[in-house]
Amino acid sequence: MGRSKGVTITVRVPVAWDTMTKRKKQRLRQIVGRDTRIIRSFLGVIEQHERDLLSGRNKTRIDDGALDRLTITTIKVTSKYQPRLIVPHDMKKRFPRCSTGELIECRRTAIGLYESYLALRKRSRSNVSRPCESTNSGRIPRWIYSLKFKLVESTSSVTCWWLDLQDSFESVLMKKVIHDRLLIPLKMSEFHTSQIKKGEVKALQLINDRHGKWWVHFAVRLEENLSKSKGNLPVAVLGIDLGIKKAACTALVTPEKVRETRYFIQQDKVKSIEKYDQLVAELQREMDNRRNKKQSYDKVAYRLKELKSKRENISKDYDLILLRHLLNYITMLSKKYTLYVSLGRLKYIRDKARRQNRTGRLHRSMINSWSFARITNGLKHQLSQLGWTVDGKKAHFRIVSEAWTSSLCWKCGSKGRRPKQNHFICPTCGHQTNADRNGAINIAARLIMLTDSLHSVRGRGKWMDSVATGKNPQLMSLLQRRSDVSHSKESAVDHFVQTDLPSFGDKSEKSDNDPAVESTVEELAVFESDTSIEKQEKETRSLGGTVSQ
Repeated sequence: MGRSKGVTITVRVPVAWDTMTKRKKQRLRQIVGRDTRIIRSFLGVIEQHERDLLSGRNKTRIDDGALDRLTITTIKVTSKYQPRLIVPHDMKKRFPRCSTGELIECRRTAIGLYESYLALRKRSRSNVSRPCESTNSGRIPRWIYSLKFKLVESTSSVTCWWLDLQDSFESVLMKKVIHDRLLIPLKMSEFHTSQIKKGEVKALQLINDRHGKWWVHFAVRLEENLSKSKGNLPVAVLGIDLGIKKAACTALVTPEKVRETRYFIQQDKVKSIEKYDQLVAELQREMDNRRNKKQSYDKVAYRLKELKSKRENISKDYDLILLRHLLNYITMLSKKYTLYVSLGRLKYIRDKARRQNRTGRLHRSMINSWSFARITNGLKHQLSQLGWTVDGKKAHFRIVSEAWTSSLCWKCGSKGRRPKQNHFICPTCGHQTNADRNGAINIAARLIMLTDSLHSVRGRGKWMDSVATGKNPQLMSLLQRRSDVSHSKESAVDHFVQTDLPSFGDKSEKSDNDPAVESTVEELAVFESDTSIEKQEKETRSLGGTVSQ
């Protein structure tokens, strides 16, 4: 399917195969089989002329116009162009039962497959097989765009919804002016209709899965939520730090202070995953012993497969519960604030948990089997369905680097120490807090630094000039301090305001490092402010996870 700036979802609708006639079933198989052969032919042409077709700065795009000049002849053209009577690979001659519009759709589908391969080849270190090298004999569905079909609702038959599809299998050979139509009955439910009504149907695919069932995948472009909030809501940034013992820690940062900290805890998930990990490890050892002794281990392998599937299902269920809690919390905050959401990218976390880094075996097993990417992708997808802008410069949801967010103090930017896994102490300013909370605030601060529209929220210009430092802003802490000496064109007051972050203070209109105030180690015990460590560790149990304020 073509590129788009909007959010697109897929609605999977089953085909009422039992109610179709034999002729319709045969015609549907013929259309999908023909499309598969055409797409494979286009993939072969792209592979043969790859050097001539590559375009773009990173050479990860296929020139659609150049491929068109290699494969499709043109007779009736405008005065600006000349007709092409001969091409190196004449697809019209090779596939006479396909219209020109359907050939173009197959070509775009092949281009999309090959561009995905190019992007994967550039990102992956290992060898990636080309799309045309696949030995799988399965069908490749083409993207059928909205001009070739329409959804029809009928009240006079048992089947309420029909797919009216263009059928050119015989009309092209007979040189008909108007193509034939193929009516396909659909098993449309209320859920399917509600999902389709969220936006506009742009394209579809006819899918025949490995079990022989037929499906129609509708690509629905969601309508952008352009409605602005009533009134001028204050700006706030929600930082989210993912973990294991605490599934997620969120910190709500406003221009006045850190408003709120919440912990989403799923102790049952951790216990269940640990239990199944131990069972899987025992079965793996037993299977290895039986294999070494040349004994039968079929029953052990079958039991091992069942346990792995059960463990994966448990993990998915708890991840969905966590996503629902996070979405409800974000929706509630969106009514009070102009909200930005910052989520830490857990990149290379498995590399840090290797045996060479002196990490425990249990910790390594939990890190290597935890589903951080599923939560990240799921949250982005769910927010996009709610009308959030999740990509681009104006995005209100952003995935930022977690580098140094857990080791730097959010108050002064100095490197702290952690005598316990959940306890953070800054030796410079004496600040003590929960380690996950410290990381969540730093994650929120990193989004503020990377978002230009938030630099002047407090009327003080940019919070720090990343250009002057000459470093990558994603690898820096927002809270790094400038020089202790002001320059000649800067007053002492301006220098203090620029080097400090009163918006992260514990009381509004007051700073944590005012030079006129004696530096003391604060005891955090005020609601909607920094809470004490003892209070942070008290969580209120709830279904599907634990949320703590």
